[in-house]
Amino acid sequence: MIRRRGTRLGAPAVLADGRALSGAMLRQLFVGQCLVLALHLAWMPAWLVGVAVAVAGYRHVQLRRRLPRAGILLRLVAVAGVLVALWLQYGTLHGMEGLIGLLLGVYLLKLLETHSRRDARVVVLIGLVTTTVAFLHDQGILMALGALLAVAWLVQSLVWLAGASGARQAWRETAWLLVLSAPLMALLFVVFPRLGPLWNMPQVDRASTGLTDEIAPGDIAQLSRSDARAFRVRFDGDEPAPVERYWRVYTLSHFDGERWTRAEPRRLAAALGRPEGDFVREASRSPWLAEAAPRFTAELLLEPDSRPWRPSLGAPLATDTRQRFLADGTLEGLTPLSSRSLLRLESTGLSPANPDPAGPGWHAMLPPRGNARTRELAERLWQESGGEPRAFLAAIMARFGEAPFRYTLSPPRLTSADRVDEFLFESRAGYCTHYASALAVLARAVGLPARVVAGFLGGERHPDGHFTVRDYDAHAWVEVWLDGGWQRIDPTAAIAPERIEEGAQAVGDGGEAFLADAPFSPLRMREIGWVNRLRLDWERLEYRWQRGVIGYQREARSAFMSRLTARLQAFWTWLAEAAPGRGTFAALLGLLVAGVGLAVGALLLRLGWRRHREGRDERVLMRRLQAWLARRDLGPRPGESPSAHLRRIAPMAGGAGPALDECAQQLERLRYARLGTAERRERRRRLVQRAAEVRRRLRRGPARA
Repeated sequence: MIRRRGTRLGAPAVLADGRALSGAMLRQLFVGQCLVLALHLAWMPAWLVGVAVAVAGYRHVQLRRRLPRAGILLRLVAVAGVLVALWLQYGTLHGMEGLIGLLLGVYLLKLLETHSRRDARVVVLIGLVTTTVAFLHDQGILMALGALLAVAWLVQSLVWLAGASGARQAWRETAWLLVLSAPLMALLFVVFPRLGPLWNMPQVDRASTGLTDEIAPGDIAQLSRSDARAFRVRFDGDEPAPVERYWRVYTLSHFDGERWTRAEPRRLAAALGRPEGDFVREASRSPWLAEAAPRFTAELLLEPDSRPWRPSLGAPLATDTRQRFLADGTLEGLTPLSSRSLLRLESTGLSPANPDPAGPGWHAMLPPRGNARTRELAERLWQESGGEPRAFLAAIMARFGEAPFRYTLSPPRLTSADRVDEFLFESRAGYCTHYASALAVLARAVGLPARVVAGFLGGERHPDGHFTVRDYDAHAWVEVWLDGGWQRIDPTAAIAPERIEEGAQAVGDGGEAFLADAPFSPLRMREIGWVNRLRLDWERLEYRWQRGVIGYQREARSAFMSRLTARLQAFWTWLAEAAPGRGTFAALLGLLVAGVGLAVGALLLRLGWRRHREGRDERVLMRRLQAWLARRDLGPRPGESPSAHLRRIAPMAGGAGPALDECAQQLERLRYARLGTAERRERRRRLVQRAAEVRRRLRRGPARA
């Protein structure tokens, strides 16, 4: 009874019948698949879980009922089914999500034809690759912890497949491997330079924010329903006041009567018959504002995005890498962001002072027809202001500040072709885009160059000093050419000043729409003190992870190594000056360090050579093992062969007994059996492992008498 109970509690064998994998090892591989799949589920289709369960269920029934193995036809049908499902899901297999889905499908279906140790090792190796690929989705703390758990499980599976006697021993050896490799991983992370990718992965068409380069009245109002993060920023030196946090993203200068769109430099140059270099330059400093002095210096942590936009607090002046500086005051990257990236930026905090090369005529264009009542209103206000631009704009702002105009997060839908007319004379309720579009059209109607700017206003300041800008901070305002420069005019300040000071959450009208698409957002519980503190602590930790670990790129590495070198030099100088004899002491200390280094190197070389000889010659291994056993009073008798010696002491060696028996068996096979090269190499490897296990187990306590 005791023996049966011990057998039941012990870890099952890797192989069921000496050749085919046991059910326990198949369960081990299936759990590993579940852990790896969990890393991808937030971004990949949920039906992949059904694939994993179906494959595992088939193998379970196959083992229980002794069914034949999955044939080539079944496997081909399964692969074709996954390919068709991915094609229907994404419409293509060339994108990043399609390729990742294909890798996951192959990984899950591989269990259908996994019957030997070699097959199982292939499954584990594919799992390691799939775990690494998960970082293409996200590189946050939770993803790193999940990947560490998955890697630990997969490494434990490899150790078990390599010949560990059970799951407990496999976990113990896995823990040692991870602990011993941690210092090397940390050293490589800190010291090893980052290499660029050797190939380009087709990127997923995914935007981090809903802000686009074309807007119509009511568009940005939808972003108040989302808490998605656009970017984070930390300032070096002065921080902008709430009324100065205008983050410029897109300059929209073309109006078709309904929508404002961005004029791309290439199309604008073709339309005006000008070279493209008049509208955009690739550089690390703006050629349009070379003489301007920076007011704000910031470090931005940008979210992944399929579009190359880069936010700037006012007009951008300089960056730490080459970017595309546009003459209209906006900033673009050379490529979209496939992962979170850091960008250092100097900016003015104000609208651009340079004239747009497109000319004032371009920024005063309106469609020949449409919005007739708005044009009439503009002419009347222009005449009443005496043709003075500032008085004219002040009259428009005063009109917006009067009833019945109101600012709302749930504006009524505009359906007519003359949407500006419908807003100004019928609904009179709108969001920032309604008021910005109306102001720009009124200005252009009297010949004033004007354009709409889309970006963000505000941002939540965290206790550690960094700001988070989210979708609901999206905003639109107007720039008008006055007195030889572009002047920012925000009509929202006249109708809803609380939006400027406190953000979209302070707007009462239509407040039920705020975060409507994020019902479980922790931002909904900002009024609960301890919940809000937990949220802020987590966001601070996640920000430091992204900035310090994920953002540890070439510049950060160079700065860290410079600081480390400076501190070591300072310590050495202090040590040399504090000790008597200075130069003599320093020389002796240097010789001592060099001697210790040489001794450690020689010891490591000797151990490596010893392991190499033991792995190639079982006789050397046995002589050293018998000498080690003799020092523990378990030595051989005169004339006793090594295998007989090991079998004799096995009953009195406690937990090392099974390993001693297997050492004797492997030694006899190596000595007397005809073995191929591959099998001989495998048996030598097993012999080395079991000899190491004997030493490890006997060190823990005295052998049983």
